Amino acid sequence: MRKTIDHHNLLLLTSAHIFNDMNQGAIPALIPFIVSTQGLNYIGAAGITVASTLISSLLQPLLGLASDRKPISWILPVGLILGGLGLAMSGFMPTYALVLGAILLSGIGTAAFHPEAYRFANYFSREQTATGMSIFSVGGNVGFAIGPLALTFCALHWGLSGTKLLVIPSAIMAAIYVFNQPRLKHLRREKQISLHSQGKSDWHSFRLLLFIIVVRSMAYYSLSTFIPLFLINLRHFSTPLANSSLTVMSVASVFGALFGGALADRWGHKRVLFVLAILVSLTIFFSVAIPSWLCFIFLALASAGLAASFTISMVMGQQYGRANLGLASGLTTGLAIGLGGISAPFFGWLADSIGLTFTLYLNALLPLLAALIVLRLPNTFSMEYIE
Repeated sequence: MRKTIDHHNLLLLTSAHIFNDMNQGAIPALIPFIVSTQGLNYIGAAGITVASTLISSLLQPLLGLASDRKPISWILPVGLILGGLGLAMSGFMPTYALVLGAILLSGIGTAAFHPEAYRFANYFSREQTATGMSIFSVGGNVGFAIGPLALTFCALHWGLSGTKLLVIPSAIMAAIYVFNQPRLKHLRREKQISLHSQGKSDWHSFRLLLFIIVVRSMAYYSLSTFIPLFLINLRHFSTPLANSSLTVMSVASVFGALFGGALADRWGHKRVLFVLAILVSLTIFFSVAIPSWLCFIFLALASAGLAASFTISMVMGQQYGRANLGLASGLTTGLAIGLGGISAPFFGWLADSIGLTFTLYLNALLPLLAALIVLRLPNTFSMEYIE
């Protein structure tokens, strides 16, 4: 009998994903305020992005590997509270170094949440892995959409010290998952599956997929870091209006994540991933080249394509690394995305050296590189759900 999605538990986990990623989504909106108060250049602005993503490169794969060996469901509430606390503290820090420290703490929390959350999302999805992962990914994209709005609202009404209010949603979800620990541990014991019954992981294909995710991540973080500054400095937008571009991108990401899995199930993961890479390259280019009033439309299209490609890549990563679900989840959400975020200072250096507009044009070439690698991937297959 076909096992349908456990909607109640998946939607609860998706809600936690919203508030976890709200903390990370707020960081790009924080950057213009920090740049203004501390007089940073583009490299300094990119350093904030690095602080929020660097820890993901190491922490998520390590926690994923640990979760393959021993249940660590307690990391869900711990990650939630640290993510909110670090963001809340960022508004009180008097120096750039202390701001980076607070952002790093928030990054530790948001990174710690993901590997185990993706594991349980896989469990709750049962046989409908692509659909379930799309729903769970939507939570992250909704969080990224709310983050810039919430931070900008708090900063405009109470100054940067208003970031203290942003810890409240994370604290509420953390409390829920503290009380849910017995249920999660029981579920984990039920779903323990030997590596032999799952089959071997295809690490060669997984490595190619990681490269694609890194390139996709480079394009995303470059856009989210520099598009607001591009609109402020070169298109003469106000800071709130420029930050609204992040919300437009994040809202579009929700739709991309939601429909990406369905498109892949219908037409094939590899085929859809290739087409998305080409379309994203074109939309990034046009978002910089066209008049200001059309810029938001093409930014939305680029963001939707990037989100859809991530959802598909996440499902493919769990399929290629099926015998090591925690490690596969940690690598795809941590190492690959973190490495993409670390590239932000390089693009900041380019922007300082050759101009921000030309740097964003170069950024549009990254998805084309990903498309070439997609052609080398084997076709994926449905993961077998085992009771």
